[in-house]
Amino acid sequence: MTIQEYFGDWSKVVDLNEADRIMKKLSASNYTICPKLNDVFKAFLKCPLNHLRVVILGMDPYPQKGVATGIAFANSNNTQILSPSLEVLRESVIDYTIPHRRVIFEPDLEKWEEQGVLLLNSALTCELGRVGSHTLLWRPFITNFLTNLSKCSSGIVYVLMGSQAQTLEPYINSHFNHVIRIRHPSYYARTKTKMPSDIWSQINNILIGLNGYGIEWYKEY
Repeated sequence: MTIQEYFGDWSKVVDLNEADRIMKKLSASNYTICPKLNDVFKAFLKCPLNHLRVVILGMDPYPQKGVATGIAFANSNNTQILSPSLEVLRESVIDYTIPHRRVIFEPDLEKWEEQGVLLLNSALTCELGRVGSHTLLWRPFITNFLTNLSKCSSGIVYVLMGSQAQTLEPYINSHFNHVIRIRHPSYYARTKTKMPSDIWSQINNILIGLNGYGIEWYKEY
């Protein structure tokens, strides 16, 4: 499979040469990389460009071995204990301060991706145990991607989680898209405070205004 075939429609906005250069460098590294190399671009595979409605940008992949999946904030469905950032997201999305029936929240977040929510980190990889180790490596790829996407697509909701993601705001055309800023979930995990729950209704209110329907963040029976 060629790199163009791998990315499909995303090839319109992804710098394939830069992606190829980075992957060659990572393949030659003597360090353990998070996530696994074959999962680095998984978020693009699970969210087709023609379904894209929301881009959520975080910071770095989880730096623990076998935890990062290639989808920002996600854990495997087999995970018994959620990563702190994902636990914060789950509690914010479901909002346990209001009554619920039975709730199903899938930690791999692939259902979000399938609905058009692209979950990316500002750096798509890091070295095992070293958050921020690949920030500069991925900066050209991410800035080119955001610039190209802003030109190609309008009406996208960009959610910038944390200061690192918010440094990328200049590359987003906010005249034709929507930008929401919020602290990174790790901040709420670290300070043991609750992430605001209204962020998800805020996103959906924008989407409903654009095309009449929002994102189903979890299932309730």
